Parts: sequence; structure tokens; C-alpha cells
Amino acid sequence: MIEPLVTTATLLGGGFAVTAVGLVRQTRAKRALASRLGPLESEHFTAQQVTSALHEESKHLAETRMPALVNAAARGQRGVTVPGLSVGYLAGTPIDGYHRAVLGLCDEAISITRDRIGLAARSSVRDIIDEAQTYLVRCQMKAVEEMDRYPEGTAYHQSLMDLDHLVTRALHTLQRTRILTGSWPGLQRADCTFREIVESARGRIDALLRVNYTYEPGTGEVWVEGRVVEPITVALTELLSNATAYSDGKVSVEVQQIQTGYCIVVDDAGLNMNVYQRQEAAQLLTQRTVLDVTSLPDTQHLGFPVIGRLASEYGFNADVSSTSPFGGVRAVLRVPRDLLGHGPTDEEREAERQAAAASVVSQPLIPEQQLSPDGFGNSSDDSDSPGLPQRRRRSPRHASTALPRASEPAPPEDPDAFLEGFANLTAAIREGENDQTEGEQPRD
Repeated sequence: MIEPLVTTATLLGGGFAVTAVGLVRQTRAKRALASRLGPLESEHFTAQQVTSALHEESKHLAETRMPALVNAAARGQRGVTVPGLSVGYLAGTPIDGYHRAVLGLCDEAISITRDRIGLAARSSVRDIIDEAQTYLVRCQMKAVEEMDRYPEGTAYHQSLMDLDHLVTRALHTLQRTRILTGSWPGLQRADCTFREIVESARGRIDALLRVNYTYEPGTGEVWVEGRVVEPITVALTELLSNATAYSDGKVSVEVQQIQTGYCIVVDDAGLNMNVYQRQEAAQLLTQRTVLDVTSLPDTQHLGFPVIGRLASEYGFNADVSSTSPFGGVRAVLRVPRDLLGHGPTDEEREAERQAAAASVVSQPLIPEQQLSPDGFGNSSDDSDSPGLPQRRRRSPRHASTALPRASEPAPPEDPDAFLEGFANLTAAIREGENDQTEGEQPRD
């Protein structure tokens, strides 16, 4: 009986020992697994956070940052800024660098596309403007020639002046457009005085009668270099147009001498500008880049960009930061001394006088008292002809120097007769040519 009990106890003891060893090993394995599982779980949690952050950042790039870049760079919306990363701890990581690279490539693509479109558009606009400006100048020359043929004070002459003013306004519009496209004003003038510049600028606006120029010989007769006469005239035209557009009363213009040169002061009594408008105006008046034709601002407010472009190109400057004594805006156009000219020399003036005198002498006119009512010259000496005095057809004068005879009908009082006047001019020229071919034939 004892031996079986001993054997059983031995077996049980061995089983407990094996079980205990297994439990110890299992416990140690669990502890080792737990020690390894902790970092893995931490890494898994971190990976989940990174994945979520990347997802959010990619969504932020597609829905926020890229649209903001398109609005600012492509659509030209003001005050739009491209935001940064939505997840702060990704700053400086490769993800941040990749997103910046994508935004940079997008911005570069927009810039290259705009430059190409702008270059093509500016080139096309300049070509069109050159042709249109040429035809307008020819039209203006024809109108001036027609005005020289008729006395002032008639309705016909006034209609020609109105036509000339409209053509001048159209030419100025073309000039400001070609200036904004990076071209020159398209007109080279000789040295002019400040008085001529002010009068020329005043004649290019609609409300020219509201501009009051205070002329002083000491400043008004100062010569300006011909290279900058037209740019300064265009800039002053924009200032006068702006002053008359925002005021109802008179606009005062005065040329003043300063220590560094001369300045043209324009004072109006209209609406003043606030701080933000003055800051924007100062920025536009000092800009040196060509205006982007693919994202033009309000086309009715391009005067300051035109002035800024001309000022940076030709060396003068403009300022509208002061208030006029009348409560409006005081605009100052400063012309430094190195842009002043010398005017024509004595030899050039003498040559002009001689040319004018030669032109008058080469085309003599028959005095009015020697003209019969039908326009033919009557001979007062009847010693050679006992009968009635013979009348001979006068040699026709050149169309550009022909003056209306006392017997000619008065110029048409209706401005609509402008085209009829040109037709009559053509008929008169043809009649004169026929008379020259026929020679002098006596008429009763």
C-alpha cells in the first residue's frame, strides 16, 4: 500500500513541478510580449496620428491653400493670402517641403502663362493702336487744314474745332493705352514752354473751360526738353481729368519754381481722398512695372498707373498727398532741372521767319478792291481798250492758302454741312485745275 502511494505522490510532485515550470515560462513569455507590444502600440498610435494629419493636410492643400493661391495669383483678388499648414507640427518636415513645391510650381505656371498672354496681348494692342493713331492724326491734320480756310467765329469753323477736340480726346485715349502696354506715347515734340504744355493738356479734357491757368511769364515761358514734353503733357492731362471729374467748380493750375526745378500745381475744390486712397495713389504713382493686361483693375481709373509709368520712365514725379486750399486734392507734378530745354536758337527762328515770308510771297493774293462781284479782276486802265473793260480769270490759288472772297457765300451755319464743305473744296480744286489747262481767256 505504501509503495503505490509513494509512486502517486512522486508522479503528482513531478506534474506540479512541470506545471510550475510551464507557468513560469508562460509568465516570462507574457512579460516579454508585453514589453515588446508597448512600443508597437505606441508606434501604431503615432502612425495613425500621422496618417490622420497627412489626410487633413492634403485636404487643406486642395480645399484651402490652392484656391487661395489661384485667387491671389490668377484672379488677382486683393487682400488674399495663401495660408500655411493646418497641422503645426508638420512644419519643416518633408511633407511641408512637398506641399511648398506644389504651390511654387502652380504659382510659376500661372506667372508664365500670364506673361505669355500679356506679351501677346500688349504686342497686338500696340499694333492696333499704331494704325488707329496714324489715321486719327491724318484726320486731325485734314480738319486743321480745313479750319485754316475759313474765318473764326462761324458755326462751320466751330464744328471743325469740335471735331478736332474729339480727335484729340481719342488720341489721348490711345496714348494712355499704349503707355500701359509698355510703349512710348507715340509722339515726339520739340522743346516747348510750360505755358504750351498746360494749354495742350487743358485742350485734351472735356471740361477744359473749368481749368483756370494762372499764367506768369517768369515760369510759363520756361522751356522743357522735347523728349519729355509729350509724357509730361499726358501726365498733366490725367491730373486735370481727375481734378475736373471729382469737382464741380474751377480747377486752378499754376507753374511754380522750386529749388530743384519747376512744378505744376493743380488744385481742385472737390472730394478729398482718405488715408487708404492716398496710400494706394502713392503706390500707383511710383510703380515701375508694366501694367498686367490680363488682370486690369477698373478701366475708368487708370490715370495714376499711366502717370506712374511715365514718371518712372522719364524722370519726373507726381504727388497727390496734399490737400488744396479749397478742400480738395492738390496734385503736384515736379519737373527737375535736368529735363529743362533751351528752345529754338536764333538761327532756327530766323529760318522759320524766312520760310513763312517766302511762303506768303510765293502765293500773292489779289486785293479785294480789285475784284468784281463774280470774283474776276477788273482792269482800271482803259487806255488800251476804248470799250468796256475786259475781265480775266485769276490764276487759282493753292487750296491751303485760299481765303474766302467777299462775294463768296457765307460758310454753312449748320455743323452738319461739314461733309458738304469738303465736297465743295474738292470741286473748287478741280475747277482750278481745269482753269490752268485752259489758260487766260477774256470774258465779257
